[in-house]
Amino acid sequence: MSEMYKKSGVNLDEAEKLNTKLKSTLKTKNLGAFAGAVEIANLGLKLLTCCDGIGSKIIPLYEKKMFREIAVDLIAANLNDMATRPARAVSFADYIAVNRLDSSAISEIITELENELRKYDCELIGGETSEMPHLLRDGVIDICGFAIGIEKDIKFLPVQSGDIVIGLKSSGIHANGFTLIRKLFTDGKLSDVEFEETLVPAYIYYNEIQSLWDNNLIKAAANITGGGIFDNLIRVIPEGLTLELNYNNIPAQGIFEKLKKITGDEMYKVFNCGAGFCVVADSDNLAEIEEICRNYEPFILGRVKEA
Repeated sequence: MSEMYKKSGVNLDEAEKLNTKLKSTLKTKNLGAFAGAVEIANLGLKLLTCCDGIGSKIIPLYEKKMFREIAVDLIAANLNDMATRPARAVSFADYIAVNRLDSSAISEIITELENELRKYDCELIGGETSEMPHLLRDGVIDICGFAIGIEKDIKFLPVQSGDIVIGLKSSGIHANGFTLIRKLFTDGKLSDVEFEETLVPAYIYYNEIQSLWDNNLIKAAANITGGGIFDNLIRVIPEGLTLELNYNNIPAQGIFEKLKKITGDEMYKVFNCGAGFCVVADSDNLAEIEEICRNYEPFILGRVKEA
């Protein structure tokens, strides 16, 4: 495997070392979960929380004044994580850090956030904008989202050997691996047209996936973000089981074919490779899942098997 991602500035090996250290020291049961769960016993509720940003994709999006795309990507990063549980998204808050405050640009981003969140019955309740000229370089901002939901009272069905993994097509790169994408573009390995293609916002699968949970059609779900397909999917697979995946079943997208030529197998550790979200289900439910998620061209990615 090449080390193009590491040379571009992101060290996945060091990130894995951090995860290993945290697993050995932290007491939380939520480590590794897409959405953290906290029980409010006296109210009979389980709150779900998510926190995520859109990485260095914010750099070209902000430079190009693609404010709606920023909002959609930020919501996708959080609500797609929350969709891995049967949840009702309740509220959303944002954190924006800037070198120099541009009130016009930031107000547009926040307005777009509120408009998009209405599609998911989720309320933008506030946030924080911080001007830090000594910390961030001129023209650069960072953004992060925080989502809170309430877990629905749904009985979880156990994942078993023989269950199928169903993938949902991505809109493209989504918001992962952009340090490498930007480096490839700067080095002339991606054309202007190909780079513009990577800026398409992520799909937000939340509504369709909640419909699957509501109808007891799935057993587990994974948002395919940084780390690629296998490393995200295995997070929701019980011990004693593993996955057999066929990447050839993913609908072809030109940008990933180009990245395969440039990065080789490293692509599978960095990008979603065309599968933006995955669910695990009994094969008997395939037809209903395909109908509910038809907008994302569902396909059988693989199966669960004994480890």
